[in-house]
Amino acid sequence: MSAFKPGLLGLTYADLFTLDGLARLDKEYLARLKALDPARHETLLAVRQGKTLTPVENSELLLACSPLLDDFIADLFGIRKELEATRKATLAHNPVFAFKKLFVLRRARRRLSKKEELESFAALDTWLGTALKQSKIDAADRELAIALYGEQLLVDDKANADAIEKLTRWCLCALTTPEGKQAVRGWVSFKLPEGVDFSALVPIKVISTQGVERLENASGTQ
Repeated sequence: MSAFKPGLLGLTYADLFTLDGLARLDKEYLARLKALDPARHETLLAVRQGKTLTPVENSELLLACSPLLDDFIADLFGIRKELEATRKATLAHNPVFAFKKLFVLRRARRRLSKKEELESFAALDTWLGTALKQSKIDAADRELAIALYGEQLLVDDKANADAIEKLTRWCLCALTTPEGKQAVRGWVSFKLPEGVDFSALVPIKVISTQGVERLENASGTQ
């Protein structure tokens, strides 16, 4: 620890434990915030001086200031490279959540009640595998690859209407057939909320002893 050299303002490690050192850090953060977002800077100073915000306004201010704080801490501790790697890894999965919203939920799940006649999952999956190869998307992570393919199709939904329909039917099969469910087992994009019966959270059984009934945990656990 003693060899640590903060990457801002020429501070020493010991300075981080002093009021003067913390004041210098705060001054640098405020200067960066003012340069980046003068309006937020003004609001933050006003709050420090006693201005009261609504809960929503307060949340918006915290959310607006936090990305800069991440960068500030990364520069202070010299972890900019690690921070960017973490951000990149997190953002890389955004297409999966977009695919879940735009294909699984918005298109496929809404058609479940129609009881449509569909091709076999195997046939649709073979088509999808070929489409992924033709699109030259790396299929090492198949869930991400399919999400990226769906993203490509939606760039021009009219020109790609047939492929969008086929991908939607693939999603329908993945939601309803044993083969499809197995293929997407554990995928975030197909993990859907399920109804909860709060009156039956714990399985119970009725035990009758000498004409007196009692309830007992039926799961075998305590």
